[in-house]
Amino acid sequence: MVRADNNLCFTQLIEFQVPAALQQPLANALASRSERMAFEHGGLLGASIQASEDGSRVLQYLQWRSRADWQAAISSFDQEPFLELLRTYQARGVNFAAFQTLSSLSRSTEMGLHCQVSPL
Repeated sequence: MVRADNNLCFTQLIEFQVPAALQQPLANALASRSERMAFEHGGLLGASIQASEDGSRVLQYLQWRSRADWQAAISSFDQEPFLELLRTYQARGVNFAAFQTLSSLSRSTEMGLHCQVSPL
């Protein structure tokens, strides 16, 4: 186990509830949006778009280097056409959640497991 000197990454989750016919188009739009954010904000470490099996939900997962990087990036989000995105894909509900990473487990290229832990 490796102890980090400062906090690990910051994760933002946005869940969209949409009509099943619009799940894939919304997922495509969010993938493009995530790529644009990664290009514009160096603090974005990773992003994934996930879809529920029933077709009614899409989850956008954004992992930031730190809360400070996320806060710096959200200042530019007012330029994002977020409300237009909701209207276009007929989102019936949107849930936002944010989490500070306390522990992270991943495989290295040598297939070993590495765990980082943030001090509380």
